[in-house]
Amino acid sequence: MIRRGILSIVAIACFAVADVAAAEQPRPASSVLRARDLTPFGLLRLDMRPATMHADPVDRWTFELQAAYQNTFIASENVKAYLQNRNAGRAPIRPQDAQAILALPGDAYYLDVEVGTVDLVLRRGLTETLGVFFELPYLHYSEGRFDSWIEGFHRAFGMGQMGRDLVARDRFQMIYRLGDVQHAQLDREVQGGFGDPLVGVRYSPPGRGAWDVTLETAMKLAVAGQRPLLSTGKHDIGAQAALQRRSGRHALYGSLSAVYYSGGMPESPEAQVIPTLVLAYTFAATRQTSFVVQSYASRSVVRDTALSELRAPKYQLSFGVQSRIRDWKWSLALTENIANFDNTPDIGAQLALTHGASQ
Repeated sequence: MIRRGILSIVAIACFAVADVAAAEQPRPASSVLRARDLTPFGLLRLDMRPATMHADPVDRWTFELQAAYQNTFIASENVKAYLQNRNAGRAPIRPQDAQAILALPGDAYYLDVEVGTVDLVLRRGLTETLGVFFELPYLHYSEGRFDSWIEGFHRAFGMGQMGRDLVARDRFQMIYRLGDVQHAQLDREVQGGFGDPLVGVRYSPPGRGAWDVTLETAMKLAVAGQRPLLSTGKHDIGAQAALQRRSGRHALYGSLSAVYYSGGMPESPEAQVIPTLVLAYTFAATRQTSFVVQSYASRSVVRDTALSELRAPKYQLSFGVQSRIRDWKWSLALTENIANFDNTPDIGAQLALTHGASQ
């Protein structure tokens, strides 16, 4: 499998850098990749971003810019069979196709979307252990700029297109019937806009030594009411506990969060609690640069459906590099779905820039 090959290449590269820097014993950066989940089903809910593991400077603002982009093409088996049988080549999904999909026996879904986000995060230490943070997201919906590149990648490595070659490229289309809920959108009704802001409090106890501990709670505020593709119109609240152990060049990170999602998304209107587990390993190649392997597992927000692939947990794996220059830190990461491919993005990229962090 090409995905396993990519993972092997990244791992070999990390070990090669480790051998070159073996004479030093730099300390790993005390942070993980702070990307949030960009799954279309669940994008608008509160998702606790992996916590920073150092105390923020007291009486000084730290800011982050988190930019991410993902491409998703997923369809249920009955929709893939319909697209094969319609024998229309690379024609786009038409209104009559949408009606036929919604009329298929059982639940059905078809999503061909690209989503980009730019999140501004502000953090401030109130005391040596207590801090606050604010987050303002901007969402942009695109029409498949990565479609051609992804299809070419699949062809180059002998992979199937998983239905991509049955429809036109460069579209933004969402069609689904899940239980009693149905929705059909054949073009971008919204190109972008600001999402719900987030406010939170974090606590990092003193005297931790090699162990880093952080506790956080946060609330997503639906200040402008319900807006298609931008806000659920309801507040969410969540809490997170994170633990990190550092030893020489290495650091292990784990966090467990629980979010009370108040409902409001068309595909999942009911309130529920959503747990999420993040595990990460960081290797310090130099005193400024570290490599990160990070996993993400979360319960799917879609529950009221007979389709097991949508109800199944979401599993994603990220590989990234982060580096520091004085008060600036940047990170770059790629994210792949590694199981249950029909409920997570095919591929995503994340670029982050932070200024003012103390470590």
